[in-house]
Amino acid sequence: MLTIYEALKLPALKGTKLLAGDRGVENSIKWVTTIEIIEDISRFHSGEFVVTTGFGLEKNENYRERLLKLIQLKVLSGMAIYTGFYLESIPPEIIQKADDEGLPLIEIPTTINFSTITKAIVEQIGNQQMHLLKNSLNVHKEMTKLALNNDGLDEVLWKVSNLMDASIFVFDDINQLQGSTNIHEEIEIRENKIFIEDKSFDLEKLFRTSNDGGTAIKAFPIKGFYCFCSPIKAESFMYGYLLAVQKKSIWTDMDDIFMDHVSTLVGIELVKKYAIEETRAGLQGELVEEIIKKEFLNQDNAIKRGKKLGFDLTKTHSVFYLKVFADDRPLKTSESLSQHLHYVVSQSLYRTNRQHILLPKFNSLTALIETNMREKSKEKDQLRLLAALIKDRWCKHFSEKLMIGIGNPYEQLDHLSLSAKEAENAVKYSPLLLKGSDIVHFDELGFYQVLLKMQEGGISLKGFYENYLGNLIQSTQHRTDLILTLETFLAHNCNLQQTSSSLYIHRHTLKYRLSQIEKRTGLSLQSPNDRLNLHLAILAYKFVQLQKQQDF
Repeated sequence: MLTIYEALKLPALKGTKLLAGDRGVENSIKWVTTIEIIEDISRFHSGEFVVTTGFGLEKNENYRERLLKLIQLKVLSGMAIYTGFYLESIPPEIIQKADDEGLPLIEIPTTINFSTITKAIVEQIGNQQMHLLKNSLNVHKEMTKLALNNDGLDEVLWKVSNLMDASIFVFDDINQLQGSTNIHEEIEIRENKIFIEDKSFDLEKLFRTSNDGGTAIKAFPIKGFYCFCSPIKAESFMYGYLLAVQKKSIWTDMDDIFMDHVSTLVGIELVKKYAIEETRAGLQGELVEEIIKKEFLNQDNAIKRGKKLGFDLTKTHSVFYLKVFADDRPLKTSESLSQHLHYVVSQSLYRTNRQHILLPKFNSLTALIETNMREKSKEKDQLRLLAALIKDRWCKHFSEKLMIGIGNPYEQLDHLSLSAKEAENAVKYSPLLLKGSDIVHFDELGFYQVLLKMQEGGISLKGFYENYLGNLIQSTQHRTDLILTLETFLAHNCNLQQTSSSLYIHRHTLKYRLSQIEKRTGLSLQSPNDRLNLHLAILAYKFVQLQKQQDF
């Protein structure tokens, strides 16, 4: 864009005089407006250059006040006022205000016509726009070549860095460095900050600011450098951020255009990289599905196929089952969520140094993850932490609920189907647990594991719980509040204070409910045997009811 400084150098503006606001001479002129009376100051746009005769400014106080407010708004790139028509000289208070706000104020003598000035500036703006467009097309061609060469992210960053003489850094969606080319000794990335000599900026704050409104922030100067930050998005998913640093004193529109192209190019590289991973996951998924289903599984053949894909299936593995709950979403949106789930999981596991194989499905994903069998109890905590990392990364981008079930580790390949079933059941039966969680290890299901085996063995649970819960579950007298009260009371070892606090009810209310429970069941809460049978009956009742809801 044409700057005020460049405009003042035009032959058509010879004889004009810069009276104030020399701090703003690098302001870009986006358009020229000629006007006599400034009435509605809200109609002016950013970057406008106003040329006025100053009619009424000498005698009309309202005109002067309006002009002073316009200057204070800081929307104009500059202002030129004629002297000799309606003004002998520009009022000192206007000159002072323009100087205070850094707005270039130019005095124009009557010997220069309106049309001469506007024509000269508009022609220059048009010429620069054409030049900008031409350069933009050239940049687009170069970027297209880089994208088609299929060189990979590191090679692309190196080539772009040479083209624009800039240090370039690419981060993923959780601010981890994915690739970089640093050509400046003064610049360093460490501790989630960028250091330029003795100045530092928090990267997370910088990225968060750049993502506000979905557009890149303006480049900003730091000690002789300009930093440019832009989010890298595709299909509304955040793949990461681009940070470029150039040693220069002025940032131009061409720099913005160049960086927009670079952002797009880096986005293409990240999407291409993910597309390759998806294809690879498809081949892996076929193997995982065979292992999980255990149908016609030839272990020796599966181990050989695993080696070809880079996996050692003789190691111990646990299974993660992840499910996104977005039933009311349109099909296309749900498919997109499934793709993003695969991306989040694959990127989260990539840095763990754990061997893993993924099987993405519609709104769910199964992952075989290498496990250390020698430290089983410690490993269970590590797997929960890993699941929490995946969960946190998902929640950073999506509001849809993600549940993660964890199965037990197994050394033998033909036993991994058990771990897969355990992980799926951990998600399926997690609502039965009093303390709700989005991450559940199969072991946390406790007695529900026994109920699962009983049901798989053909044992009816309905007759068992009806025998003990009696009138509590009769359709005409169904009291879910009493069932919850009883379960909470037993879970707190029959402690009245803890139970009433947990249920947010008064102790007298709790005692009344407990008496009703004894009356309706015909059992005594003072009897250990009766308490045990009631507790098991409640678990069986909840188990069957949840199955009915899920089948429905």
